[in-house]
Amino acid sequence: MESDSCSNYHECPIVKAYEQGKIDSEWINMYCHDRWKDCERFQLEDLSDYSYEFVLPDGSVEERLRR
Repeated sequence: MESDSCSNYHECPIVKAYEQGKIDSEWINMYCHDRWKDCERFQLEDLSDYSYEFVLPDGSVEERLRR
């Protein structure tokens, strides 16, 4: 049976950005649960690569995610 949440949820910088108040919960609701396979970040081979830090789940870049 397939999980309803992304397997990368606890390691994902997007979740951390949400927890820090940098992005809205809509990103988590839309992409981290249910539709996580549609997430551009999930489809990246190396989630921890620094060059992907600013990539939102839809593939757009968000400068507010700078550390």
